Amino acid sequence: MCSYGACSAFPATVIAQDALSARPSNAALRTAAWKKSSAPRRIHTHPHLAAPKAKSGIHFASVLETYTGGIHIVKIKIFAALFCFVFSFFSCASIASAQKLPPTTEARLKLLLKYESALNPEQRTLFSGSVRSALALAHQLFDPKSLSGDDDGGLQTGLRVGTQSSVKSRAVASPQFSISPAAPGHGGTNVDRSSGITKISHPEVGLQLSRWGGFSQFGSSSASCGQTIVTGYFSGPASALSAVVPFLADPSLFPSVSSVGVAFSNDGGETFTELPFLNAGPPADPSALSTFNFNVGGNTSVGCSSPQRFYAINSPFTRADLTTTTGLDGNPIQNLEFLNGVGISISSDGGEHWADPAPVIYKNENHLLDSAWLAVDPHDPNRLYVSYLDFDFSGLFLIVPETPRCPNALRIGSELVTSGDGGRTWSTPAIIREDCLASDPFLTPQGFHVASTRIAVGADGKLSAAYVLFVPIFGSDGTTVVDFKIQVNFRQSADHGRSFGPEVKVSDLVQIGDGSHSFRPAIQGFFLTPTIPVLAADPVKHGGKSTLYIAWNDGRDNPQPDLAAAFGTYNFADVVLSKSTDGGSTWSAPRTVSPTPRDFAGPGRDQFLPAIAVDREGTLAVCYYDRRNDPQNNAIDRYCSISLDRGQNFHDIRQTAKNWVPAENWDLFEFWLGDYDTIAPPFLDGGGGGIFGSFQISADSLTGVFGRSINRE
Repeated sequence: MCSYGACSAFPATVIAQDALSARPSNAALRTAAWKKSSAPRRIHTHPHLAAPKAKSGIHFASVLETYTGGIHIVKIKIFAALFCFVFSFFSCASIASAQKLPPTTEARLKLLLKYESALNPEQRTLFSGSVRSALALAHQLFDPKSLSGDDDGGLQTGLRVGTQSSVKSRAVASPQFSISPAAPGHGGTNVDRSSGITKISHPEVGLQLSRWGGFSQFGSSSASCGQTIVTGYFSGPASALSAVVPFLADPSLFPSVSSVGVAFSNDGGETFTELPFLNAGPPADPSALSTFNFNVGGNTSVGCSSPQRFYAINSPFTRADLTTTTGLDGNPIQNLEFLNGVGISISSDGGEHWADPAPVIYKNENHLLDSAWLAVDPHDPNRLYVSYLDFDFSGLFLIVPETPRCPNALRIGSELVTSGDGGRTWSTPAIIREDCLASDPFLTPQGFHVASTRIAVGADGKLSAAYVLFVPIFGSDGTTVVDFKIQVNFRQSADHGRSFGPEVKVSDLVQIGDGSHSFRPAIQGFFLTPTIPVLAADPVKHGGKSTLYIAWNDGRDNPQPDLAAAFGTYNFADVVLSKSTDGGSTWSAPRTVSPTPRDFAGPGRDQFLPAIAVDREGTLAVCYYDRRNDPQNNAIDRYCSISLDRGQNFHDIRQTAKNWVPAENWDLFEFWLGDYDTIAPPFLDGGGGGIFGSFQISADSLTGVFGRSINRE
């Protein structure tokens, strides 16, 4: 049964070939029913993945060894595949013919292209960094014609496709990859003692596979319970290690794929052990009559309820179901259908091992669920809340029969599901806000629309939600949308997410950088920066008050004339804060948490991508990327502004020892720092060593996701 696309049982509908056509260009979708071209082969298992784990550190080579039996041979093959991936429209046609994508992955990528083709450029910016990365891959693989002259959707190298045995992922010892040496007894991590930061991730592993692609890591989320901290993030190396290596070893498998890196610390963030990838679940066995696999998207949100129990929410999360029937000619035919949703992975031992992923919610192929976010109720740790965006295309095209909520229009819905039993079962969706948009690839959006939502549980037990709303400005005819203004809005639920109260306007928002009224304006360096308000709720009432905080990027305070800017000014970005002491009914005027210093030598500096947290003692931390140490406004630092008086006054802490000029994600042919890097207060009463933050650095030999505790100094 499906309620506006939300499925409680797996649908029996087979994807029609014409309905799944990616778009009317040369990237036509392969039919969802295909004949097997060779005798069935059973999936191979790899028992030694379950060997005793190493005591500490990062050990990726044995994962490669597991699937290949020879690290040096597979490195050559991986390099060839990655080289072809990056330069797929220039060369390597012969390799492409031998390394076709598994049908599940090929169809999933082309389905993403179909979604994209229904949106105009502004609406596409609402997709998360994880979806944008997958679309970049899809365009590279399917846009050009192959050099052989076959219009088969381009070169299909099998990149980011593979298998993972259903055993839980873990760190496994092997010396074959050289990682920068760590201090003795520090778990194979790199610790910068001078600045107090700890290296969490190791993208250099991806670089050892190839200098051309598969090494970007961004979008980190952390949770802290007691002395245990877990950090998850989008990871190119995770995609390669969970996917490329095993697929090259045996292309007959239809693997599950993980784009999530994960690391855990048992000493309050002093050291971390990084797993090769977050467990993606079992591979599909194409010889079985009925089988399935998963794709775990790299947009992850991490939470915890005890030092042992951690949750990782992942989106987009896709299940591909394969069923085999017999055709009229007696040959077997496999039918493919998708369930798109949000997934949850659960660890019961502090992040060291993870169960196979499970759905928080599934919807049919008319929907793409993205930008999911997790909140764990501090008053009831078994109660979990997950928000997400539903891109509902059922009003524009139907792949699966469904009654559209927005006929002849795109529906964008901010929705929420709830679990009261620690993630085992989930409610039907509640709607935070939904909007119907006329959609045309050549037009601007034609109405109100909501973007990514953040949620938090307050001291009064109520669930709060914050989001940006794009408000149309109409022309003289009263119907044509000529522009948009942007505002930060808020809603609250007093019944554990079953319903929401009235919408409250927190503030207008002035877009940063180029000033475009887009979800992703460009700031200096052509970095696309998302417009996502971040929300924190004080877990304790102070003076009987339930206090909430919202922070966001804002360009209102320092616009400077700029001849090349779309609106004539460059709006230097500040991080601003608004506060409510009455549970969200009213909000203070936004104020900059760290104004530009009076002795700053340049015309301005950018602050962007804020994260926010408040602990049980009322300490408020707002962390962000900052260019204050470069008068030319190019090089980036990480700063945190700390308030010991609930947002009245702040002092700044520099988290990085030196700044850097970023070049993140060039292997994806995109320039962004991801959509978020979070900070996490101790979840448990009296447990943990302060607020912990994770963030990115790309400078000289310091590259990857790093972490640092934020003291109350």
